Amino acid sequence: MILRREVLKAFGVLGVSTALLQSHPLQALQTIADKQHAARDYKGLICIMLNGGNDAFNMVFPDTPHPEYQNYMNTRQALAVPNYVNHPHYLANKGDERYSKALLPIMLRDLNGQQHALNLHPGMQGLQALSRDKQVAVVANTGVLIEPGSREEFKQSRKRKPAFLFAHNQQRKAVYSGIGDNNVTTGWAGHMSELASIKSGNTSTVLPAGISFHGSNQWLRGKQTMGAVLAPGKPGKIIGLGKKGNKRQQARTATVQALQSLPSDDVLLRLMRGKLTSAQDLSAVLTQLWKTHSKELAKLDAMFDDGKLSRQLAAVAQTIFLREHLGMQRQVFMVELGGFDTHAGQIDKHPLLLAELSRAISSFQQALVSLSLSKQVTTFTASDFGRTLTSNGNGTDHGWGSHQLVVGGAVQGGLYGQWPNMLRGGVDDYRSGRLLPTTSLTQINASLAAWFGASDDEVNALFPNLSYFPAGALPLFKRV
Repeated sequence: MILRREVLKAFGVLGVSTALLQSHPLQALQTIADKQHAARDYKGLICIMLNGGNDAFNMVFPDTPHPEYQNYMNTRQALAVPNYVNHPHYLANKGDERYSKALLPIMLRDLNGQQHALNLHPGMQGLQALSRDKQVAVVANTGVLIEPGSREEFKQSRKRKPAFLFAHNQQRKAVYSGIGDNNVTTGWAGHMSELASIKSGNTSTVLPAGISFHGSNQWLRGKQTMGAVLAPGKPGKIIGLGKKGNKRQQARTATVQALQSLPSDDVLLRLMRGKLTSAQDLSAVLTQLWKTHSKELAKLDAMFDDGKLSRQLAAVAQTIFLREHLGMQRQVFMVELGGFDTHAGQIDKHPLLLAELSRAISSFQQALVSLSLSKQVTTFTASDFGRTLTSNGNGTDHGWGSHQLVVGGAVQGGLYGQWPNMLRGGVDDYRSGRLLPTTSLTQINASLAAWFGASDDEVNALFPNLSYFPAGALPLFKRV
């Protein structure tokens, strides 16, 4: 018996829009070959989703000269990084660089010219090197905001705050929407990829501008496109379809062939048929390109370790390498690293995650340098929300404000936004150690979209709430 979910997997392996369901693989290859020159002016944007709510207050934190150092130490207590490097778990893993006790100082200049003495988590050596090269922007105390407001204004409902604060699924939807709205089912990257100024340079008939390497994702979903869902590594056959294989695979193939031969007057059947055709076309194109460029792709792959995020970013680098052969000028990618919901065991778990994040980003930047694309690709982090400054005894709970990273050769390294007051009950404490964001994610997203090629009018249409923030989009990028 063929399970319904298996058949749906076969048809839904790619979330590609119906506008892309049109070419035979050989025709697609010919079209791509004729239009390789169209992908010279390239830009790529990569979102690293830190699923669960990253405790960024231990990713970037004050050094001893910083005026907030003592507040950080007093509020975090045993959870403060300078304190927990003497935790028994750290001592038991002596020699493992992921549990290094050496703090990693960085000096970041804010927009007022003031220098901030900060530290990166001890396991983030790769990110420290990039920061020294002025390729890392730290956006302090940012989060989902519909409009700015004080603690009292939000608590008295005089200003609108995002619905269902501190809820994972609702806040992820708000992050992806770009407008702080958890009722929206589309994402700002999906809408951006549909802009005429963005999509005009992409000539591929088999690949959309958006690609996710960790499953279907709202961020890439627009009005007409859903983005492609791919797995890291060498492309394979679509869900084992073929004449060979075990009885289950053969039965699945027979079912698909039967569906393909049915009359196409049913809308759902036409959609399912188109999805499968699109997936098969893309698989054929990628398989051929992998064969042709196997040595170059293997060389890129060797730059990365076996971590989950590294594998995804290796796949992004390989896809970017193929950009001209695929006819792509603008691409957006979603990758993911999970495990950040550290209610318990944070001192054990969180250092490993931050070390993996740093290693993966560092390897990715090295790969981009080898492709001479370090200034044409920008990577940024996102997360459900921040976490509480205060400890629950074994970890941290759901928060609001957090720090995010923007990395790339085009990035103007430094500190953006306002470094928060880190005193429990202080002016930035919204409630129980949860910091009230002072910079909206909208201000980051608008800057990313403008760098990507969206016009001022298009940026304002993508992020209508931007007008509520007088500072506007953050100046994250170097002037060309």
